[in-house]
Amino acid sequence: MRTFIIIATLLTGIATSGLAQKIGYVNSNELLAAMPESQKVQADLEKYAKELESQLTTMSTEYESKVSEYQSNQTLWSDPVKESKVEEIGSLEKRINKFQQTAQKSLSEKEQELLQPVLDKAQKAIDAVAEEKGYDYVFDTSNGMLLHYPDGDNLLPAVKEHLGIQ
Repeated sequence: MRTFIIIATLLTGIATSGLAQKIGYVNSNELLAAMPESQKVQADLEKYAKELESQLTTMSTEYESKVSEYQSNQTLWSDPVKESKVEEIGSLEKRINKFQQTAQKSLSEKEQELLQPVLDKAQKAIDAVAEEKGYDYVFDTSNGMLLHYPDGDNLLPAVKEHLGIQ
């Protein structure tokens, strides 16, 4: 009977050790902020946004100029000229609105285009460190979805080291 209990205990230990899994976590926002590529992406995005903003400013200045011209000259112009000017101002207003929408979409697409290689590099580094250190699961603590997690190892220092980041 005693032998049976010892064997059962050993078998239970072996069976449950197969179920034990190593868990770690990374704050991906902190990792991305530490990567030099992210700083270049941010600088490129700011430059692109300034180009779009400059174009919008030019269009807005033109719009304000036409509105001002209309307001100061409307009493001097004939009805057909006024009508033409109102159409011109309306057309410019529509172009500005369309440009704003297009610019927002374009900026978002540009961000995704520039950021994707950085995200891919970070994911590859996380995968490499997790495999190298034998982690079964690695959680991202930056997304706010994980409110409680069991003690694990923070892989951020190892991933930074893997990427050559101080």
